[in-house]
Amino acid sequence: MRKRRALFNLPNCLTLSRFFFAPIMLVLTLGLGDPEREAGAWKTTAAACAVLAVVLLTDLFDGLIARVRKEVTNFGKIMDPVADSTFFMTLLFGLSACDRFGAWVSLWFPVLVLYREIAIHIFRRYAALKGNAVPAKRSGKIKMFMQSVATAAFFLLTLARDWQLGHGGTAPFGENFLRSFAFWLSLFTVAMNYWSLIEYARDVPELVAEYVGQDEGESGENGEKAA
Repeated sequence: MRKRRALFNLPNCLTLSRFFFAPIMLVLTLGLGDPEREAGAWKTTAAACAVLAVVLLTDLFDGLIARVRKEVTNFGKIMDPVADSTFFMTLLFGLSACDRFGAWVSLWFPVLVLYREIAIHIFRRYAALKGNAVPAKRSGKIKMFMQSVATAAFFLLTLARDWQLGHGGTAPFGENFLRSFAFWLSLFTVAMNYWSLIEYARDVPELVAEYVGQDEGESGENGEKAA
């Protein structure tokens, strides 16, 4: 008898935790202050770095634990990329709305990522209705890795500057450098998301052709039965 896998096992709980951390990261990102005007601004930046580190660790270990413990579930396969996109989309909305970086990060960046998620959902839903499954793509994993590294670098550099200024030191680089980094990070995230979308979209013609073929087969069977 095949052993049933628990829905809320440890890997899936780690995945779902990213939905919990997303609004926390949003609040912290909105609160990123300029250390040249706010002495304690580095504390908010440090908290944001800590939350980001926890989130990236959950993304690293959920799949690893699931494979080691043989607890891979369809629920986890579906929710993992959704949780990733939800977190980073929330982060982009936060950057576009915060006082420190908002002028450099267009609101269109997170909106475009949102549109990408809607398109992916439509592809997967269409495939599911036709009895197919759209598997995870390698581009999605590469996208997640690269935007994670870039985001971690941005927040660590921000923390380095805020820490130095908050403790009476000299800033290692200018604020305009961080603002430019925020802009290119956001643009890079959007580009990576749409690169992944293009790879998913390649499955659509095949799904449509399969659907048309199924319809023709069903029509032929109905005609034979009617005859």
